[in-house]
Amino acid sequence: MSYGLYVSAEGAHSQEYRLRTIANNIANVDTPGFKREVALQMARHTERIDQGYDYPGSGSINDISGGVITVGTKTEFMLGKVESTTNPTDLTIADDGKGFFVVQDPRNGEFLLTRAGNFEILSDGQLVLQSGKGRYSVVDEDMQPIFIDVSDPTWRINDDGTVQQAGGVFTNIAIVRSNNYNDMLKLGENVYRALDGFTPVAQTDRKVKAFTLERSSVNPAAEMIEMIVTARAIETNTKMMQNQDEMTAGLLNKVLSLS
Repeated sequence: MSYGLYVSAEGAHSQEYRLRTIANNIANVDTPGFKREVALQMARHTERIDQGYDYPGSGSINDISGGVITVGTKTEFMLGKVESTTNPTDLTIADDGKGFFVVQDPRNGEFLLTRAGNFEILSDGQLVLQSGKGRYSVVDEDMQPIFIDVSDPTWRINDDGTVQQAGGVFTNIAIVRSNNYNDMLKLGENVYRALDGFTPVAQTDRKVKAFTLERSSVNPAAEMIEMIVTARAIETNTKMMQNQDEMTAGLLNKVLSLS
């Protein structure tokens, strides 16, 4: 089979992965705290070079393009647009986009990170992040669920991320930074697992704004342009596959007609 056919097929597959990443970004354009993802692609060597039988720059028949290969995605942890709301439990971490709230997964008790600050108060006073599969408990610096006495008209969330209630009760909402942003595993539902752990933000660096929400960092117009470019790249690779298949069929027909 034509070598070019394999290269074109890999190119179409890589662009399809990129297209799915862009589609996911667009689908989350209205998701609070969502961080844009970028599909990572790189040029690949030929099989002979990968196996060590040749080397890049040799100028031999093996030193040709091996096409492209997808190596995963990268999350861009930049601060999204901040908008005002009327909900006192809508919170934004006012930093460069790399601080996180800590929530607890109700299914297994695991502590996960999120930029989404669209919190709610349940009937029992517990502060939670609603998701499609359950309610994540928002925790304090001791990794305990936070409860707010809504019967207290004076309760509020201060600019340092403390929940202040009647009787001088102060509870620090857990705000942390990942120890390695390259090892942040996106689990869906707008939460992340910090594979390399996380570190609490110093009290003097805690900056939280109530009555605000950080919106998605996705730029819809830019993503639509990327989607069009990617779709055309898929189309180009598909046409190349068809052309090479037709050339191979034509060659076989000529050989058979001479036999």
